[in-house]
Amino acid sequence: MLYLLYIFVGLLIILGVNLMITGLLAVHDMYTRRADEEPTFDTFKKYFAENNNIPTKMSDLFN
Repeated sequence: MLYLLYIFVGLLIILGVNLMITGLLAVHDMYTRRADEEPTFDTFKKYFAENNNIPTKMSDLFN
C-alpha cells in the first residue's frame, strides 16, 4: 500500500516541476518579446499555454 503513496508523490513532483519549468519559459518568452507586447498577465497566460507540454486543467484555463 505504501507504493501507491510513492507513485502519487512522484506524480505530484513531476507535475510540479513541469509547471515550474513552463512558468519559467513563459516568463522568459514574455520578457524577450517585451518590445512587441506589453508584459502583462495576459501575455504570460498566452506563453504559458504555448509552452506547456503536459495537458492539465491548469493550462486549459489559459487557452
